[in-house]
Amino acid sequence: MAEKGAYLTGTVYNRPTLFEILAQKSLAATLEPAFKKILSFLISFNFERYGHILQWEDEGYLLFNALLQRYYLRKYSASFSETFYGLKRIAVVDSKLEGNLSRRQQMLSLISLVMLPYLKNKLAQLSLKYQFEEADNCETQGKLKKLFRKCVIKGHLIFFTLYKTLEVYRYILYISEESMYPSSLLRLLRITLTYSKPQSTDTIMDLLSKIKQNSFSADDGWDLFQRIVTRFLELGAFFLQFLSWWNQENYMTDIMSLPSPPPPNVPETALRYKGTCPLCHMPQRVHTVLMVSGFVFCYQCILPEIRENKRCPVTHYPATEDDLVRLYIDA
Repeated sequence: MAEKGAYLTGTVYNRPTLFEILAQKSLAATLEPAFKKILSFLISFNFERYGHILQWEDEGYLLFNALLQRYYLRKYSASFSETFYGLKRIAVVDSKLEGNLSRRQQMLSLISLVMLPYLKNKLAQLSLKYQFEEADNCETQGKLKKLFRKCVIKGHLIFFTLYKTLEVYRYILYISEESMYPSSLLRLLRITLTYSKPQSTDTIMDLLSKIKQNSFSADDGWDLFQRIVTRFLELGAFFLQFLSWWNQENYMTDIMSLPSPPPPNVPETALRYKGTCPLCHMPQRVHTVLMVSGFVFCYQCILPEIRENKRCPVTHYPATEDDLVRLYIDA
């Protein structure tokens, strides 16, 4: 009842649709893979010199995301993806809607937008690593290490299940207008989402016209730089959303209806390693293919090689752990 009463007091509340909330969340989820792809592409021009940077790509995105979200929270009181869909964050104090976020709420919003996804991603990576090691029957010395491994795997599964369950529960409450909070995290922060009002600010063309009028100041230059960067990011976000839609539209395309290209010639190198791991020269254990080259290795052989050298040991193509795919082959 307190949440319902909040609609009738304080700031006028325009409830965003669930579609808009899910859309901005989907856009936020595409930023990290897009950043890593762009970083990998730039590094590929001089991989020998800058290839070691890829091992810090998660931390690089953490820094980029922190700067991006901090700018949008301070300027628009919203995250980057929320601003893209015309939303903003407003505070809820004593069941009343307030117009602006407090400094504490801005800081907590920044932490929730930056640190929580980073920690969740690290936990998922660690859990996946331990699952691969268990599948490979890697022995772990010490009872504490074995217990820690099991706790990480089981804990990640429980955490993921509970998180998704709570997420669906909050969506149901939001749709039925029993709650004004679209997520449990926003409820903890006492923040909800509403539509943002258009801001009357100078456009990029207005700022450029000041150069002809000799009234262009240093502040205008910094404002122009920010506008260009943010417009570039927003156009990039639109392009990412378009690509996501395009892939979904063409996902169900019948591949058999397309003409089949002729099979490529098998190089002598591939024939030499047929049925054996190119690293240990023994029959593969836990078959793992490296997508950038197509060669199949033992998981325990290729994983440390990729982590150390960041490239295929046969073709020397740049590669990361994300390019490793487990093959389930019947013995």
